Amino acid sequence: MTASLRLHPAAVQELIEHVRQYGQQDVETGGLLITRPRDSEVVVLALAGEKGIRREEGLFVITMPALDELFSYAEGNDLQVRAMIHSHKRRAFMSVTDRTAGLNIRGFVSAIIPTYDHPPPDPNRWGWWRHEGDWHPTAPAVVDFSLPLPQIVVFDAGGVRDH
Repeated sequence: MTASLRLHPAAVQELIEHVRQYGQQDVETGGLLITRPRDSEVVVLALAGEKGIRREEGLFVITMPALDELFSYAEGNDLQVRAMIHSHKRRAFMSVTDRTAGLNIRGFVSAIIPTYDHPPPDPNRWGWWRHEGDWHPTAPAVVDFSLPLPQIVVFDAGGVRDH
C-alpha cells in the first residue's frame, strides 16, 4: 500500500476554514493536495476559487479549464496532484457522482469532509478512499508538525495564485 499523505497542521486549518466558509453558505467546496513526485509530503494546498467552479448543496464541480490550470501549474513546478478533498453537508461517503465523475486515476486519493458548516478538524474523522480500479477505503492523511509550511494557493479557470 502507498504511504499516507502527510499534511502540516496549517494546511488542515486552512482547508477546514475554507470548507466552513462555504458550508455556512450551504454549499460544498474543496481543494487538491500536491506533492513532489513519489513523495507523501503535501507541499501545496490548492483551494478552489470561483471561475469555473460550481458549488451547490449536493454538488461540487471543478471544470476542465480549472483543472487544466492546476495540473499545468503542478507540471510546470515538477509537482504532482495527488488528492482531492471536498465537503459534504452531512456524512463522509462516496456518492455515485463522486465515484463516477471524480478523478478516477489509479492511486489518486479522494477525501470527504463531513458536516460542512462545522467540519471536524481531525482528518481521521473524514472519509478517505484510493482509486485502484475502483474506490477503496484508505488510511487518512497524517498530520505532521515537523513538516515545513506548505504553499497555499487558490486555483480556478483564471489561473493559480497565492492565497
